[in-house]
Amino acid sequence: MKLVSKLCLLALPILAACGGGGGDDKTCVSDLSNLTKSCVPKTSHALPEGLWYGSANSSQSFAAQTIVLETGQYYSIYTQGGSFVWMIEGIMTATDGAFSDAATVGFHNLGAIRAGTLTGNFTTKSALSATTSLFVTPDTTATAFNGNYNATYDTPLALSDVARTWTSGSGFNPISTITFAADGTANGTQSACTFTGSFKPRATGKHLLDGTLNFSGALCGLNNVSMPVEATVVNGLLTVVGVTPQRDQAFYLAAQ
Repeated sequence: MKLVSKLCLLALPILAACGGGGGDDKTCVSDLSNLTKSCVPKTSHALPEGLWYGSANSSQSFAAQTIVLETGQYYSIYTQGGSFVWMIEGIMTATDGAFSDAATVGFHNLGAIRAGTLTGNFTTKSALSATTSLFVTPDTTATAFNGNYNATYDTPLALSDVARTWTSGSGFNPISTITFAADGTANGTQSACTFTGSFKPRATGKHLLDGTLNFSGALCGLNNVSMPVEATVVNGLLTVVGVTPQRDQAFYLAAQ
């Protein structure tokens, strides 16, 4: 018994010298027979969550604004001269800095809806690049887009930050107006549509408001439609974007 105790006491410092925990980013396996340990990086499924601003590799010089939620849902919006052209929406998954979506949906400003795919890579809170199989005529090949991370995403957005009337700029399409009250209720107009709804800060504390808008208007393509939307404000520009659960209708608003 005394000999066993001494052997154990001698072995303990050797095990400690070989390293304690492998760290949160590694998985380690110890081999007690020869007192060694091997570690390999853990697989990361972190998403490119955040607000990203860049451009699209398109003959039409699109600006690209991409919103990625912590759930993996994303909206990538393409504008030209401030006017909406199209956007893609879906739910992505990610592995070790690469993300993809086999069922992205594209919504064109003229009403066309198409299905496609998305692949890309990102560096956390730095930059992303992606390619969607969808494109807009006169382009004839898959559209690539990129984005740089905007740190505004890491600050909360309060209802008091948006409590006023916002109007789309001169020459911007679609022409829109939205008014937020201090309690988060909202109403506005866009082309032939009128809408009402309510917003609240996103529970994650990020720079987003979760909302629901209800549309009406005899000539409104969204007449009698209720839609979940997200809102954010960056550099004085309000963006509201959403897609119906059926993914058959979309909404985009930009105003100052």
